[in-house]
Amino acid sequence: MAAVLSRDELEHMADTLHELLEALHEELADELNEIEHVRHLLKRHAHGQGDRQATLEVARRLNLEHMRHHLESIASCNQALERINRGRFGRCRCCGEAIELNRLRADPLIDTCLSCQS
Repeated sequence: MAAVLSRDELEHMADTLHELLEALHEELADELNEIEHVRHLLKRHAHGQGDRQATLEVARRLNLEHMRHHLESIASCNQALERINRGRFGRCRCCGEAIELNRLRADPLIDTCLSCQS
């Protein structure tokens, strides 16, 4: 079923995207706080304070790839919200055809139809 979104469905999609964006921002803030903590520990270690092993353990917990994924997801949310504002949400960015409604409901960040996804 091709996407023909009603006003209510678009508002629901926008609400869903805003909620996702808020959650991503919170997770990113937590990750940035962890980085600041590691920076502080490394600085203390450089000045002869603190336990090197504990510092290295905290540094190991940092997952920069995870942070990169969060940033990409935030960008995708913003792009989807922009498509809603421009009246292009639910249309494939490649061919312009409608994206299946169930596909959009499953992932409102989708911006290509199945044919163009490959």
